[in-house]
Amino acid sequence: MGAYEALYRKWRPQSFEDIVAQPHITKTVRNQIMRGKTAHAYLFTGSRGTGKTTCARIFAKAVNCLNPKNGDPCLECEICRDAEAGTLTDIIEIDGASNNGVDEVRNLRENASFLPVRCKYKVFIIDEVHMMSAGAFNALLKMIEEPPEYVKFVFATTEIHKVPATILSRCQRFDFRRILPADIAGRIRYIADNEQFTVSEAAAHRIAVLSDGGMRDALSLLDQCAAISDAVELATVEEAVGVAGTESVFLVLRAAAEKNASAALERIDLLYQQSKDMTRFADEISQQLRNLMLLKTAPDDASLLDIMPEELEQLKAIASLYSLPGIINALSAVRQCCDRMTRAGNRRMELEMTIIRLCADQQQQSGDIKAMTNRIAALEQQLAAIQANGVPVQQAPPPRRQQSAVTKNVPTQNLQVDAKTDEKQFVAVKNWAAVLERFFDINPAVAGLLNNSTAYIYAEKNILLVCVRNMLFRRLFKQSDAVMLLDAAEQILGTRYQLRYKVLEQEADQTPPAEILMQRAQSDGIRTGIQEDAGV
Repeated sequence: MGAYEALYRKWRPQSFEDIVAQPHITKTVRNQIMRGKTAHAYLFTGSRGTGKTTCARIFAKAVNCLNPKNGDPCLECEICRDAEAGTLTDIIEIDGASNNGVDEVRNLRENASFLPVRCKYKVFIIDEVHMMSAGAFNALLKMIEEPPEYVKFVFATTEIHKVPATILSRCQRFDFRRILPADIAGRIRYIADNEQFTVSEAAAHRIAVLSDGGMRDALSLLDQCAAISDAVELATVEEAVGVAGTESVFLVLRAAAEKNASAALERIDLLYQQSKDMTRFADEISQQLRNLMLLKTAPDDASLLDIMPEELEQLKAIASLYSLPGIINALSAVRQCCDRMTRAGNRRMELEMTIIRLCADQQQQSGDIKAMTNRIAALEQQLAAIQANGVPVQQAPPPRRQQSAVTKNVPTQNLQVDAKTDEKQFVAVKNWAAVLERFFDINPAVAGLLNNSTAYIYAEKNILLVCVRNMLFRRLFKQSDAVMLLDAAEQILGTRYQLRYKVLEQEADQTPPAEILMQRAQSDGIRTGIQEDAGV
């Protein structure tokens, strides 16, 4: 019994025809080979597992094959057989990561000066070429620009931005695309049909999605699943990879939309007890939020979604619970959570914090939408009256927005500090700049309202007083922004405070132009912006 060969090596394509999902490259290269117009240097770039090195090997065999067939190697002649066995000295593969110095390039140049032993061309394949040093690239330049007629180069890289422009300009560049999940799933089913195991359609689709466009990753995962069971099902894939599954993802998304933090946290705890990877679960949530975003934006094009057909109705039901801005905000929050998890010591806690915030945001957003609807209706009435009579109709202010339980510790009024005895109780926050910097990371769009602000703490009453010099603060600073500011303050100061603010008066000639325009509009009876009575 021979040694076991991994699936990705056993089923590596042997001809351009077998390469999956890269027809824009294989067709061009095959035509060049058939017409005898191949270039002296090629650069293959793309993400991992998309076929760069495989295509380079097929090219090296095809240009030297004794009996090529439509630009493909015949795979039967002695050149093809020896090249596949790795015993052909005229096809040289070099790892750019471990041969990245000037001395290695000098040896390569000396090798290139000798004529091929058995082949028509000497082909140098340099993988991960971006790992080579600047000196090594400089040593390559002259040889790439004017190589011997019997020498060809094929470079492969996953990080094209690290390759010098002087190298790029001397090569024909081909960009390998990520392989679509449908193409990967098809290849998986084809391989399973010729192996000693079976793969369900759902399992093949899940492997394809998890491989993120890389065929090698997909076949490695398939190999892992086949070792668990000869009948690879969806549960087999989830067991092998440690993913939670769409059922858990849908439950958490539904709980967040319904502001049911308890249900979401219970499911996270269950998955944690089952040793599921919290980072991967957060990534699964972000993938489904992407599907929700696309479903909201293009509801009639299900081909954009990375889901199984039977999951579409569930996804539509969840999408009905969200607004598009809510989905985008949730997606942004989860992606930030994924980034933090790479550095966090407690990944579970990072995910729990994010899910709780999603539940709070959904509750806040429902109130925001209702308040905005009321404002729009009032403005439409006023505009209609202006058009009809030329006289604006004064409207009663919209009802004060109810505070949610999550944000009830955020006040909706200024704290006027007139008594000197009260002022003495406030102590300046020395590291307020650090709080503002943290707030900028959380909410950069609003952080500018706090430029040149100062802050004071009334320890006895647990109050954080922010003195603001921006006259637009009162109109543009929302209650949800106040929650984020308190979060930032808690992270820096270590205490959860109640927020009060005080807008410092400016000289008349220093009133911002935008404020002047708003005042003029209000004097004409037109309500603008966010009214003071909406609170902080």
